[in-house]
Amino acid sequence: MLDSMSSKAIFTKIKAMYGHRLREEDFEQLMHKSSVPACAAYLKSQTWYGEVLRDVQETQIHRGALEELLGRAVFEQYSRLVHYAGKGNRFYRYYLIKQEIGMIINAVRLIGNDDPNEFVSAVPGYLLGSVSFDVLSLAACKSFAEVLEVLRRTPYYKVLSELQSGDGGPASLPLVEHALYDHYYKTVLAMIDQQFRGKTAEELREMFCTKAELISVTSLFRLKRSFADSPLQLHEMVLRYKGRLPGRLMEQIVNAQDAAEVLDILAHSAYSRYFDKDNFVYIEYSAGSIRYNLAKKYLTFSQNTTTAFVAFMVLQEIEIENLINIIEGVRYKQDISQMRALLIRGGV
Repeated sequence: MLDSMSSKAIFTKIKAMYGHRLREEDFEQLMHKSSVPACAAYLKSQTWYGEVLRDVQETQIHRGALEELLGRAVFEQYSRLVHYAGKGNRFYRYYLIKQEIGMIINAVRLIGNDDPNEFVSAVPGYLLGSVSFDVLSLAACKSFAEVLEVLRRTPYYKVLSELQSGDGGPASLPLVEHALYDHYYKTVLAMIDQQFRGKTAEELREMFCTKAELISVTSLFRLKRSFADSPLQLHEMVLRYKGRLPGRLMEQIVNAQDAAEVLDILAHSAYSRYFDKDNFVYIEYSAGSIRYNLAKKYLTFSQNTTTAFVAFMVLQEIEIENLINIIEGVRYKQDISQMRALLIRGGV
């Protein structure tokens, strides 16, 4: 049965939207294009993105504008589905919370930058009316204290105020990122516990906890590959939300000597099929493949509408990631075989 939080209408709408997804042949066609405008022309005439690109002069569009329009297309899908689900369901705000956190992290990263336009240009225009703080005021911040003031009436203020150092700045950008994402997963899991029971709650928790676990694994792998950190520092970078890895394995990853040892641990874990040492592409590809296959499973087999909603949004996010990688590859004349190898399609 469909869960009581939603209706058959939204479930049917999700399935219809997913039916318009890009296929293997679409990605192949795009990878063979000679320029970004040629990619835009194909997307406009041959795919569901044509709706958001209909007023675009594709011969004049540049990479950044195209990528923002693709993001807008997915946001419009999200907005339509929320309309069907009813705005009274607070859970669906999880998507916007994640967007807000991305903006705050970027604002902290750019503290001291003399050009506020760098921040504003990175903020998708379609989100300006949906976030819980003043984006333009955030763009004008010259210090961490000013960022906190802009966020004073939001939940993010308490999270970040605890990180303010003696000189008024943040402890470090990685700690800011960790604190905000920890807040995100705590918030989402609390909403799941409050609003759902049984199979729906179980499925939703698995998708979000798996993503949190993969963020930690990816961060630790990158740090081990780039430079040595003490175990104490690395412990601070772990999001403590259990996906498929037992706590002892996460501790082994934290204490691993290097990235090769991390890969060896993962190759003998519940994620073993995604971390074959002889066929390893890159950490983001493996993490993306795990997310893809889990979301595809739930969208295909779950009868819970909220589960299908979240799974669909994950798959759309991955479709955009694939498109951006292809657009970047085309722009920089990357070899097609390289682009193809990085395309997340599941079925590892």
